[in-house]
Amino acid sequence: MKIVVLIFAFCSYLILSSCNIAAGVSYIISSDPEQKAKYTLEDVRTVVFVDDQRNVMHPSRLRLVIADKITEELLALKLVTTIVSPKDIMRASASNDKYNQPLPIAELGKLVDAEVVIYVEMESFGLTNDGQTANPVASCSIRVINSVENKRLFPIDKAADYVSANLKRVNPHRVTSDSENRKLAAELAVELGDSIAKVFYDHNIGRLGEQLNRK
Repeated sequence: MKIVVLIFAFCSYLILSSCNIAAGVSYIISSDPEQKAKYTLEDVRTVVFVDDQRNVMHPSRLRLVIADKITEELLALKLVTTIVSPKDIMRASASNDKYNQPLPIAELGKLVDAEVVIYVEMESFGLTNDGQTANPVASCSIRVINSVENKRLFPIDKAADYVSANLKRVNPHRVTSDSENRKLAAELAVELGDSIAKVFYDHNIGRLGEQLNRK
């Protein structure tokens, strides 16, 4: 009788182990889930403008870091073939904004001869909540504006689309060191730029990568 019980237990163990192995193999060979592009850009002369009317970013040059990252990805993926330098529209904005009355986005686009403006408005940008705990988080709203026709192309069902980004597993000392603080802010800006660019193309959302990072 004991022999029968042992044989049954051994067979059950083999069956359960096989199921676990099969599940693990199935998980590994399955592809990461894909996020579809929220909006497909037209291949026309385009410019990225990052605005910070709330003054949440310090230093302000980080606006250019975000805009450059978006521009680089759009060109690298050939989503558009002609993009105006973000510096040009930032100069146009700085020289034409008077008495706290910013020019309309469509007008800014026309000043740099861009048919489409990807307008990014900063909502928040911070590295820590209490000055000691590292928690780099940034958020913004985005709109795509046709400057020729002066109309919003994306989104059409709400005022703006919202994008956020954060950095994980950050060493706490990086928010207390001035030099590391600057580097961390630049990294967060790049991460936000990457998240914004992903609005315009299909991409994997990284389920497998996230699992590996947890180990």
